[in-house]
Amino acid sequence: MRRTICSLLLCVAPAIAGAVFTLAAQTAAHPMTPRQAHQIAALVAHHDDIDLTDTHIEMNSMDLGRDFTPGFYSFIVIRESSSPGPDETLRRYAINRRTGDVWEMTLCTHYVFPELERLQRLISGRTAGDVSSQGKKLGCSKQSSSPAL
Repeated sequence: MRRTICSLLLCVAPAIAGAVFTLAAQTAAHPMTPRQAHQIAALVAHHDDIDLTDTHIEMNSMDLGRDFTPGFYSFIVIRESSSPGPDETLRRYAINRRTGDVWEMTLCTHYVFPELERLQRLISGRTAGDVSSQGKKLGCSKQSSSPAL
């Protein structure tokens, strides 16, 4: 009986390991969707104390027909002017399509905080790619990180 169980385990273990590996590879292989990137941007806006439920604040994609910045989803958050004059740009977010890393493009800030890391892991299966390389792609010579709360 013991031999039968050991033989069964030897046959089943590689199949289980293969299934887990395949599932992990499929999760990582699927590109992030624009909707998922929007969810990440909304979370970061909330982290920045921006109330997206305010009727004068809106977040829009900057990727009109093609990537605003290759390899990233890009969003702009603006506060609409209540009087004649220009709207105020509050933030410009870039979300890495592969890792879900988030940058504020004007301030060259890379965001890291627990809720973001959980969402990145859920969506892309990973967190934090090569931050230095990403910053250079966004034109950031000096980079800062958001404080983890």
